[in-house]
Amino acid sequence: MPAIVASIVSLKGGVGKTTTTANIAAVAADTYGLRVMIGDADPQGHLSDWFGIKRSPGMGFAELLNPPDSGRIDVRAALQQPDPEVPLWVLPTSYLEMEDVEVKLSTVPELGGIWSMSRAIQPLLNDFDLILLDTRPTLGNLTSAAVCASNVVLPITEPRLPSLQSTLAAVAKAERIREKQNASLVVGGWLLNKWGDHEEADKVKGELQRREVPVFQPAIYTGEYIPKAYIWGNPAVWQFPNNRGAHQDYKPLVGGILTSFGLVAA
Repeated sequence: MPAIVASIVSLKGGVGKTTTTANIAAVAADTYGLRVMIGDADPQGHLSDWFGIKRSPGMGFAELLNPPDSGRIDVRAALQQPDPEVPLWVLPTSYLEMEDVEVKLSTVPELGGIWSMSRAIQPLLNDFDLILLDTRPTLGNLTSAAVCASNVVLPITEPRLPSLQSTLAAVAKAERIREKQNASLVVGGWLLNKWGDHEEADKVKGELQRREVPVFQPAIYTGEYIPKAYIWGNPAVWQFPNNRGAHQDYKPLVGGILTSFGLVAA
């Protein structure tokens, strides 16, 4: 069975797309034993930082999408495995090269445009159970290419109304891509991140209920342990496995996501 490819999306920066991608991947691989690849499709490259790895010169996501003059590189050679005992690999990126790709996807037809990312990861589909793509908070070429390469998009929001509106815009973009380019794309359940118990959070939940939007549980609450883990170059679920906001919350969340993908039994 080919890998499920999923993108976590929002048009607002700082909602925790990268943090969530890293922790979902870590639980899926370490706890559930799935073969997982995560692609750092955001030029900021913070997903790579979460695992304490750096791109080898000339061997990253950007070079897969925009091959050097010497020819197309082997996607498997660009992957890095943070922990040899965990079946998880990272396809890292770098800022300048990926920003260059963002522009060239519109100006160089040979790169494949919106289909470029799908073409780049195609050789990996039978090597993994789950491929997660971290996206940037824009409606640009890289985000569109990630959504076009995906089977599922997972919207993510903070408990703030502007965050909700930004994520609704990302979902609308995904639905246009489904209509015109990727008919098999599914908009999955929403992820609630940096959560808190306050009036605006209740309003966000109420709006999601009004729209009959499926939401994965539990919400990941704001806590001190998740950002601290970044300093150590580890996802929070690895660095602080016994703390709320880390493994205790992510494990049931990831279980629900993987069940919805058909990757683990209910």
